[in-house]
Amino acid sequence: MSEVRRDEFLQFLPEIKEKIENCDFVAIDTEFTGLCLSEACKPSLFDTPQERYRKLRQTVGSFIICQVGLSVFKKDVKYNRFDVWSYNFHLFPQSFATLDVRFSCQASSLEFLCQHNFNFNKFVYEGVPYLDQDQEKQLRKHLDQTTWPSASGCQQDQVQTCCSTVSHWLSNGGGAELSITAPKGPLRFLIHRALRTRFPEVWTYDATDSQIIVRKVSETTRREEEERDDLAHRVLEYMLGFTHVFRALTQARKPVIGHNMLMDLMLLYGKMHKPLPEKYVQFKRDIHQLFPCIYDTKHIAAELKKPLADYGVLQSSILQELYTSLSSQKGRFMVLHSPSIIPAAECDRYTNESRPHEAGYDSYMAGYVFIRMAHLLTMQGINKQQPVPPRFRRYLEVMRRFQDKVNIIRASIDHICLSEEDPVSRRPQWLYVTLGQSRAARTVNSAQIAELFSAYGSVDIRPLDGNHFLAAAHSYGCAKDILRAFRNHKLIHVTYYNMWKHSRTVQVLLWTSISLSVLGVAWTFVGKNS
Repeated sequence: MSEVRRDEFLQFLPEIKEKIENCDFVAIDTEFTGLCLSEACKPSLFDTPQERYRKLRQTVGSFIICQVGLSVFKKDVKYNRFDVWSYNFHLFPQSFATLDVRFSCQASSLEFLCQHNFNFNKFVYEGVPYLDQDQEKQLRKHLDQTTWPSASGCQQDQVQTCCSTVSHWLSNGGGAELSITAPKGPLRFLIHRALRTRFPEVWTYDATDSQIIVRKVSETTRREEEERDDLAHRVLEYMLGFTHVFRALTQARKPVIGHNMLMDLMLLYGKMHKPLPEKYVQFKRDIHQLFPCIYDTKHIAAELKKPLADYGVLQSSILQELYTSLSSQKGRFMVLHSPSIIPAAECDRYTNESRPHEAGYDSYMAGYVFIRMAHLLTMQGINKQQPVPPRFRRYLEVMRRFQDKVNIIRASIDHICLSEEDPVSRRPQWLYVTLGQSRAARTVNSAQIAELFSAYGSVDIRPLDGNHFLAAAHSYGCAKDILRAFRNHKLIHVTYYNMWKHSRTVQVLLWTSISLSVLGVAWTFVGKNS
């Protein structure tokens, strides 16, 4: 794994772009500062895809990505081997002029990151910046101005201090050059710009991480330096940061692999591209145009659990457990021509280290398990005399039925499809819960019902009124067990929900329709006899 820091990002960028352009596929993962904006945004088994998108859109608007993992996989056909280059990026938005991002943090999410040794110092001090399209336009507008505005009063004070130092040096007939303190980042660009604008007889040069050199120059030298050093371009390249990688991914149009990746896709879209659209169908259309070939290993593992049950390696769809199983001796060599998956020498940290929930490692695991599952499915039923290992394009042909299908947790459907209509629900029919007439029954609330039903599986409760509730069960077995367990319960009665029988809205509309029909018939009859 290569950990890419802010100061060295632009040095790594050409290599990363070249690897993306020439690879077979990439795998991605993100970590973020929060998972759920409010109680109203919590996932529910009642959620339709549209409702879930609305909830996630609110969440994505408030939190930011704090780490991105990118793993690039390339098949070496000669040696039946996949070479892997993994990169780990901390991300942190930088302030410049009026660009000053506000974001939220969720305590439980930060605690989770702490448990997995997330380095918050690297997040803030070394995080790579990024911009969406609107922010880029705003920055370009600022860079076209003669004077660049500072983002804060503190920055303005530091710029003014540097200008005063240079003015004093020049007025006192100082030497040929002056060294001044100027930390890397947006503030250094502002200092360069201010000094070059205010003092036509000097030019500024980067020296060390904390110093720049101010040098007296002739008019001819200054004109040459102005042509050589486009400061505005340097600012733009710096501030775009990881957006360069995002755009390289969209331009390469390579298969993109992730694990339970809906939130990852929405965050990348919202932070690197443009604000998420209000309509769910528009998001699906847009993300499919950006990434026309997507595979979600959580969805694939769930779908292949039964078809590949004989292999005994897909008992869980949790990424770490999948990787452990498929990277074991059994997982690697149970079928013919199993390819090697080898991290490149400069990115070999993950060869001997387990770093779950570090984005780079999770992206590596996602790509790894995709290869292993694709190979198992491709070789299923193949005669042992198969002469050559399958090529990567054969994997994609076999896995085509999973393309663009993204897992969705705890909702009315288990996955969405980015390139076509979403599937129909495979969840059981809702349950209709009625409280009894006793005083004890009247004290029962939705939380207590959820606790009672939780013994039989994952269940969500939606109150209709004080006496009636809907229950959405995760599986048919769970729903049947609840019906059986509460058949003769003293406090609550449970049955399958029937819209025509139990929905008051439908009943009101039905009786209104019947009443209008009766009135119409009566009016017609009266008219004929008058």
